Amino acid sequence: MNILVTGGYGFIGSHIAERFFKENHRVFIIDNLFSGKKENVDFKHRSFIGDVADEKCESFFKAHSFEVVIHCAAQTSEERSIDKPFEDSSTNILGLINMLNLSKKYGVKTFAFCSSAAVYSESVSLPLKEDDKLDPVSPYGINKMNGELYCRKWEEMYGLSSLIFRFSHVYGPRQHVSAESGVVSVYTNKLLEQESFSVLGTGKQTHDFIYIADVAEAVYRGVISRLNGTYNVSTNTQTSIEELIATLTNWKPDSSIEFLEPKVGDIAFSQLDNTKLKKDLDWLPKNSLEEGLKATLTYYENIPAAEPAEERKSNASFWSSQWIHFAENIVLFLIFYSLSIIAVPAVEILVFWMIYVLLAALLFGKPQAVVSSVLSIAVHANQESGSGRELVSLLMDNELLTTLIIYLLMGLIVSYVVDRQKIELLFTKDELAASSAQYSFLSSIYEETLEIKNELQEQILRSENSIGQIYQITRLLDSLEPEALFSGSIHVLEQTLKSKHFALYSISTNGFAHLASKSGDPLFLPAASLDIKNDLFLNKAVNEKQISFNHSLSKDEPFFVAPIVQQHNTVAVIICYDVNFQELTLSYRNLVDVVTRLINEAFERSSRYIQEISHVRYEEETIAMKSAYFKQILEQKKQAAETFHIPYTLLHVYGETYDKEKLQSIEATIRPIDYLGFTEDGKLCIILSNAEPSDVALVLERLNKKGIEAAKIEEELTYVS
Repeated sequence: MNILVTGGYGFIGSHIAERFFKENHRVFIIDNLFSGKKENVDFKHRSFIGDVADEKCESFFKAHSFEVVIHCAAQTSEERSIDKPFEDSSTNILGLINMLNLSKKYGVKTFAFCSSAAVYSESVSLPLKEDDKLDPVSPYGINKMNGELYCRKWEEMYGLSSLIFRFSHVYGPRQHVSAESGVVSVYTNKLLEQESFSVLGTGKQTHDFIYIADVAEAVYRGVISRLNGTYNVSTNTQTSIEELIATLTNWKPDSSIEFLEPKVGDIAFSQLDNTKLKKDLDWLPKNSLEEGLKATLTYYENIPAAEPAEERKSNASFWSSQWIHFAENIVLFLIFYSLSIIAVPAVEILVFWMIYVLLAALLFGKPQAVVSSVLSIAVHANQESGSGRELVSLLMDNELLTTLIIYLLMGLIVSYVVDRQKIELLFTKDELAASSAQYSFLSSIYEETLEIKNELQEQILRSENSIGQIYQITRLLDSLEPEALFSGSIHVLEQTLKSKHFALYSISTNGFAHLASKSGDPLFLPAASLDIKNDLFLNKAVNEKQISFNHSLSKDEPFFVAPIVQQHNTVAVIICYDVNFQELTLSYRNLVDVVTRLINEAFERSSRYIQEISHVRYEEETIAMKSAYFKQILEQKKQAAETFHIPYTLLHVYGETYDKEKLQSIEATIRPIDYLGFTEDGKLCIILSNAEPSDVALVLERLNKKGIEAAKIEEELTYVS
C-alpha cells in the first residue's frame, strides 16, 4: 500500500514509517523539519518538505494515490500551547483539516489520527477509558480533542474511515532533546551529561510510559486490520517520576535531584486503560520500562544529542543583535581614531571620517550608520573645542550641522542599498527554492513513471501474448504530451491486442465523445463524434467506469469499450471494433485489462505533468498555448494525419492584440480536443481535430458572431479527407 505519514521525520512518525517499510509498503512523508530530522529515516521513501497546512501538499496527493494517511504532524509541547495558543491551533487544527480534505478528495481509505492522553481531564478514577469524559486542561489537549471531532465528522459526512489513537507518555530513541521534550529524553540526557535531575513538583506524580516500538506496532496492526474508532495506546501502568529516576540511576548512580515548581497544565496522575485495544487487535506492549529505558539510554550514548532548536535560534539571534554590531562599530571607530592622528594631516578630515561612516553602514546596517555619523561629528566637535571654541557656538555652527547631515545621508543611502540587495538576494533564493521544489516534483513523477512501467512490464512479461512487445509498449507510452499519447496508445493496442480497428474518443462535458485517434487502416472510418446518451454500450462504460465487453458478439456493437478514468471521472474511452475469433479467451480479456491500465496510468501522469507546467504552457488564465508548445502539437497532428489518416484543420484568428477576454471567448467556441495557441511569428491559430467541412464552417460562424474574424489556412494542411 501507499502509506503517507505526516510528521514522518519526527520521533513517533519516523518509527511508524519504518514499521510499514519493513512490511514492504511504499512510504511517503510530509514534514516541515521544525522538530523532525531527515536522519531519522534511512530507508527508501519519498517526501514533501513543507507544512501540512500548506496548499502545495495537494500536488503530493495528486502525484501519489495514498491508501492510508497517518497524521502524526503536530506541535507537541503543552507549555508552548499555553504560551502561544494561536500557533498551536494553526498547526494542530488547520493542518489536520487540510489533510482530511485532501484525503477525502483523493480517495484515501483510512485516516489514522495520532491523538493524546491530554484530551482527558484530571481524574481521580484511574485508569481512563475511551468513553470517559474529555475535559483537557491545556490548549494542546483542546486541539487534540477538536482534532478527534473533525475526524469523526469527516467520517460521518464523507465516509472517510477514521482510526484515532490516544497515546499515553511515549518515549524511546530519536526523541529530540530540549526544554519541551518528554521527561525520559530530558532525564536520559542529564544522566549522560552528569547533571542533576530537575523534578517539577514532588516527584510523586505519575505517567503511563510506553515504549515507541510498541506504539508503532499498535498503529501498524490497527491500519492493516482496517480498525475503526478510538483506542488508548498505553501500558495501563502508573510509574512515578521517583521510580523513573530510580530506574535510570541503577546504571549511573550518584545523581542529584532538584525539585522545582510544577508547570501549569501538567496532569499529576495518568493511566490509560488499553483493554479495548488488546481485545480488538490482539496487541500487548512487549517492552517493560526497564528494557525501554535501557534501549533509549544506549541510543543516546551512541548518538550525540543535537543542539536544541530553541537554543540555536536564541544563539543566532544573540550573535546577530545590534549590541554586537555596536561593539564592533566602537572597535572600528577606535581604529579610525588612531589612524586619524597620522592620516588627517595628509587627508581631508571630512573625507577620512566619511570613509569610516560608509564602512560602518556597509558592515553593520542602518542603526550603526547613525551611530557612526554621531561619533564622527563628535570628533569634529572635539577638535573645534580643542582649538578654543565654546560648546554653545558649536551647537549653532551651520558648517558642523551640514557635515553631520552629509554623514547621515551617505550612511543611510549606502545601508539602504545594501539592505535592498540582501532582500533581492533572499527573494532570488526563494525563487530558486521554489524552482528546485518544482524540479523535484517533476523528477518524482518521472521516477514513478519508470517504477510503474517496470511493475507493469513484469506483469505483461508473464502473460502469454507479450513476447517481443514490452519494449515497444513502454517506449510509446513514456511521453507526457496527451496528443503523443493518443497516437502511442493506438500503436500499443494494435500490437498487443492483435487488431487493426481501434478508436480513442475524448469525452466532452456536453455529453458527446469526440474522435481523438484511430487505427491507420484507410478503410476504417469510425464516427467523428458519438452521442453517449443514445449509445447504451458506451454509456455503460462511461458511467460505471469499467470495461464493457460485447458478450453477445453482436455485429452492431464494438467488441469492448474501456474507459480512461482520472480523478473519478471518465475523460476518454478506448473502443475496439474488431477482434479475431481465436483471440476470444480469458487470457485475452486479462491482457485487455492490463494494457488498459497501462494506458490509464500514462494519461494520469500526463495530466499531472500538464497541470504542473500550466503556468509556462498556457497564457495566463486561458488555454491559449505558448508558441513552443503549440508547435509541438501541430507537428504531432501532422504526423497523426500521415500515419492514421486523421484530418485536422488550421484556422488563423486575425488581429494584432489578443486580450484575456478574447482568448477566453474563443476557448468557449472550440471543443476539448481542439487547440488554441500562438505560432512562432505571433499569430493566433486554432487546430480543429478531425473536423468535417461543416464543423469548420460552424466554428467560423460562431467566431464571426462574437466579432472574431478567422479563416482556414489551406497550405498548412498535410492531409485532406
